[in-house]
Amino acid sequence: MLLKIYRPQVAFELRVTEQRPKSRMGYYVPAKRNITIHGGWGDVHSLEEIAIHEYAHHIHFTEHRRSGKKDTPHGPNYWRIYSALMAKAIEKGLYNDNYINKIIEQKESII
Repeated sequence: MLLKIYRPQVAFELRVTEQRPKSRMGYYVPAKRNITIHGGWGDVHSLEEIAIHEYAHHIHFTEHRRSGKKDTPHGPNYWRIYSALMAKAIEKGLYNDNYINKIIEQKESII
């Protein structure tokens, strides 16, 4: 699914577990180019959503990371990448979220 959204310039490894740790749903290890997703969170967040979040970290780190304190792992550059990946996933029918669909489909109303 991730490769259908965007082909990265740097290869990565993806690992999915059935765990549900208390602190995180997934994580990215930049030095190893490794994404781990904990699948035990299926009732709260979909695997696709978690995967896209961690994939955005990989793209951010390997292709768009700028040096400096302002380019943090969850800074503006990261969120731009995440938003673009999520929009592409929705456009291709790879991710569906009823809340997002309601916002997209909302008709403009005159006050």
